[in-house]
Amino acid sequence: MVLCSVDNMLSVPSASDQICMMRQESRRPPMSRLLEFVSEIITRMASRIRTSRSSPIVRNAALLYATTVVTSLLGFFYWFIAARMASVQAVGTASAIQSAAQFLAIFCVLGLSTLLVSELASDRERARSMILTATVLVTAFSLVASVIAGLALGLLSPALRPGLIGPIRIGTFVVLGTLSTTLIVLDDSCIGLFRGDLQLRRNVIFAVVKLALLPFMILWWPDPAGTELVIAWVVGLAVSLIVIATGLGMLTRGQKTRLDIPRLIDRRRLIVGHHSLNLSIQTPRLILPVMVATVVGTQANAAFTAALLVVSFVGVIPVHLSTVLFALSPGDELAMHREVRVTMRICLVLAAIAAPFFLVFSRSILGLFGPIYQTASPALIVLGLTILPAAIKSHYVAINRVRGRMQQAAYLTLIGACLEVGLATGGAMLYGITGVALGFLFALIIEATYFSPVVFSVMRKA
Repeated sequence: MVLCSVDNMLSVPSASDQICMMRQESRRPPMSRLLEFVSEIITRMASRIRTSRSSPIVRNAALLYATTVVTSLLGFFYWFIAARMASVQAVGTASAIQSAAQFLAIFCVLGLSTLLVSELASDRERARSMILTATVLVTAFSLVASVIAGLALGLLSPALRPGLIGPIRIGTFVVLGTLSTTLIVLDDSCIGLFRGDLQLRRNVIFAVVKLALLPFMILWWPDPAGTELVIAWVVGLAVSLIVIATGLGMLTRGQKTRLDIPRLIDRRRLIVGHHSLNLSIQTPRLILPVMVATVVGTQANAAFTAALLVVSFVGVIPVHLSTVLFALSPGDELAMHREVRVTMRICLVLAAIAAPFFLVFSRSILGLFGPIYQTASPALIVLGLTILPAAIKSHYVAINRVRGRMQQAAYLTLIGACLEVGLATGGAMLYGITGVALGFLFALIIEATYFSPVVFSVMRKA
């Protein structure tokens, strides 16, 4: 007791003071100590959240994911209504046609959308000119390519032919491909300007319009080929185009309005690198529904599309996180280390939650679409395991973009894309849509094994 009453004049407590402190601590109620411990944990977590929110990368990615949350929820109801009101064959055909149009958009965007993310982040004074130039070029190219692709698919694919016969269906596909291409450029322009709220607004309006229009289209024009589903999609894209074009016009008001094609010519090597990477990393997921409809059938593709829709609600987060990483200054290793540590930790947590969640609830979720859609439950469970390997691949691509090694990354990811489509096709022939998911997962695991040393080395190095 005497020791406890002596004032300690030193900055470091003496042994006697430490004994007194331990005695006092032992007398405190256990509940008080527990509350203090929990309070300390909450304080640390809040501090880390505030630090993450201060990052423009995470903030922009959060807006991208907010877009995904809204569009996925409304998209879920879109396909739910389609599954309940339209035939399974119509849903399978329409979803395959939409995937084909989205793949065509990735091809026709020519890498200019990703180029704009980095160019606009560093030079906002000429944003209007750059956006206008890229939009005009890709829209014109996509218009021609969509006509050719629509006619070719109608002739070569028996599964898609019912949805691509006649001028109305071909015209709908052409407009769908062209609008999808244009909106990719405008959405990525918003990311480059760190105005993810604009693309969020655009996507919300798109999702609401197509959802509101869908029941009326199905009742007015019930088409076995699902043309009414595609038309509702196209109208939503058209309305949202007006919204985002108006927003970007106001944001870049006062800047020069002219085409700057020479600037794009000067960056042709960068454009080719971006284009190669975009094709190699996005082609498999867009080709798979078309392949399933052709190899397994449109009815199986309807179930597989529902499974893809559900898992993409989680799987798109790593894609968004890695996409906005390219807004970093080229060669900024310190910033990349900091941001990759944050984004990969988020991806690890998501992967740990997603796998058991889909294992337990896959059949219940797909049952909402209808009993026949539950045949994709095993495929959904397998697809739930792709979150982490896909995140590693996405981050590998983003890291090589920042380091200026796009050609090397494009070569490797192109091999990976061929592996994904090849193993998925082999699995489709052997085990149907479950085989597709297994082949896709095995390919991603092989790629992640090869890419992970680069990603984890960036996380370790400061």
